[in-house]
Order: sequence, then structure tokens, then C-alpha cells
Amino acid sequence: MKNKVSILATAATLALIGASSGQTVIDITGSTAGRSAVITAVKALLDGETATWVGNDSETKANKQIYFGGTYGGQPVTVRMFWSGSAAGVRDISDAPQLYASYIVSNYAGAAGRNDTAALAAASAETVSEIGFSDVFQSSTTFTTNALADEVSVAVLPFVFMKNEGAPAGLTNMTPALFSALYGGLGELPLAIFTGVAADSAKLVYATGRNNESGTRITTVANCYYSLNLQINQYEGTVTDNVASINYVGNAGYSSGSSVATLLGGTLADTNTSMVGYLGISDGASAAALGASYMKFNGVDYTADNVQNGSYTQWGYLHQFTMLDLSAGGTTELFYDALKTQILNQPATSSTLPISSMNVERAADGATVTPLY
Repeated sequence: MKNKVSILATAATLALIGASSGQTVIDITGSTAGRSAVITAVKALLDGETATWVGNDSETKANKQIYFGGTYGGQPVTVRMFWSGSAAGVRDISDAPQLYASYIVSNYAGAAGRNDTAALAAASAETVSEIGFSDVFQSSTTFTTNALADEVSVAVLPFVFMKNEGAPAGLTNMTPALFSALYGGLGELPLAIFTGVAADSAKLVYATGRNNESGTRITTVANCYYSLNLQINQYEGTVTDNVASINYVGNAGYSSGSSVATLLGGTLADTNTSMVGYLGISDGASAAALGASYMKFNGVDYTADNVQNGSYTQWGYLHQFTMLDLSAGGTTELFYDALKTQILNQPATSSTLPISSMNVERAADGATVTPLY
């Protein structure tokens, strides 16, 4: 059990106020695509907690949450979350101590709900995460020096390609070959390569997406048979009055799928241009609500049935992992095991499908999808 130092937020400073508060503080980090499933599971394990989050009206789409004042197994427990991205989550767990000032302070006692003024804990040894989540295997990241003490697949994460609002009707399908040409090239291609219509040769399609710490990006690249060691080329942008302006960022990209969703929800001022991007299904739903449209992958529509039966292959596993010695049997270790079981037995969420619902499997990120026997 790791009892953490309480940190008192004042108007100007964060000051350490003493030794252990007597409660267990558990820090969780990693996958933005998997966060809604993890949040659902955490809340199912806690009793009497109060939730505060930062950065989004939706609790499950914000990048920082704290659940305080509750108990787990009769013990006082605070759970702090910072969704940094899948590869970043692997780094932050396997290469600890990584010190970040991105968690809401443990003793925060503000109002429930969104509060963007909630103070953050100062970076210290007490802000090292114990539990991580990733869309990809540790072996698919660059953070493999220290093997994780435990890594298990707990759910299935489907991903989708989408086009921006106002994009041409003929822009309907993404394939590994098209992905390599678009993202592996200059981040732009003539629309005619997608549609096969000669009149579309003067129209352009631009690529947008996530940064290289994103599991959504790593999974998508692997599923498109593009080398994880190669750079891709993307655009970012801003949306003003539903009109998107974009700029080239090369191998960079967004830290959150919600930013990709917002961009795809905008039209482009130049009607001869359009955008495509890749998202988890929760962020995909947000993009669709803003006007973006789903694309097929290899000619197949995303549905839960198509994922479960193997015809739709743009998906990966949600991995839970830690460097804890689980035999220690403390509150944090017991919570880790309970969280694993909770997610494995959880029905479909806005971002995940249960592993138990799958008729197929894959051995690695981007590996061939094969039947379960």
C-alpha cells in the first residue's frame, strides 16, 4: 500500500502539509481510448466517492479525474487519473519514477462535476502512477527496457476512420495501401486515388491524427501494415464557426482523440479539400455528432458484430499493466486485481467490447485475425 502525502492547494501555491493522510491514493494513467471503460469500472469498485474532472463537460472524455472521499473494501481510497496516451502510459509505468504535476491534488474537496480550476499536485515521488492502460502491447512501444511486472488484455478497442463534415460522398473507404500513400507520403493525396474518378484529380484529401505516444495511432499504423519505425505525415487545425483551417505538422499530432473529433467536425473553406482521420469509437461518436462521417476499412463497415466475427480488423486490445509486486497484498495491489476482473466482466461500453464476446483473436498489434478454437 502506498500512502501519499496530502497536498494543500492555495490560491498561489501548493504546499506539502505533512506525512501520510491515512488513505491510499492510487494513480492511473495511459490510454485515452480506453478511459471511459476504466472510469466505469473504477466507479463500480468504489463506494461513496465524489467525482471531479478537468477539461471537458463529459466526465469520461476529460483527461484528468479524481474520485475522493470514498472507500474500497472498507478502506479510504482516492483514485487520481491522468490520461496521457498509451505509449506514454507504458513509459510512465515501466520507466518509473516519472514525475508529473498532472494529477488533481489528493485532498481536493471542491464541488462535484467539472472544475477547471481544480489544483494539480506538484511533481514528486508521490505522483508516480501505479496502474496503466494501453491500446497496444508494450512490445509495440519504444519503452521496452523494463519489462512490465503484469500486462493483461482486458477488453477490445475498435477504431474507425472518418472524414470531415462536407467531405465528398465518394470518399468512403480506407485500405492499408491508401493509408501508406496518404500518411506515409506528404499527408495529402488527390481525391481521385480514393474514388477512381478522373475529375477528382484536382481535389485533395488531407490526413489528421494522433501523436506518436498514442495507442490509437500505433494500432492504426500496425493494422495498416505500415512500419512502426517510420514517420507519418499529418495536419492539425482549428475550427471557427464550423470552418476548419489546417496546417502541416509532419510526424506530430494531437494528444487526444477529442481534438481529432473536433477538427473532423468542421468543414474546410476550400470545397476542393477534405480530411480523414482515425479515432476510437467513443471519439468517433463525438465526431459524428459534429457532422463527420464514418468510412469503411478494407470495404467493411464498423459494427460490433463485424469486429466480433473477424470481418472488420481495425481493432486492438486494451491492456492493463503495472510494476507492482502483486503478491504484496496491499490495498493498491488488491484494487489492481479487482479492476482487472471488473473490466474483463464488463459489458460493452462506449469505447470497448468484451473479450468474451469475440469469435476471433490476434497475437500482436496488427497481427492476422484468426478464429478462436
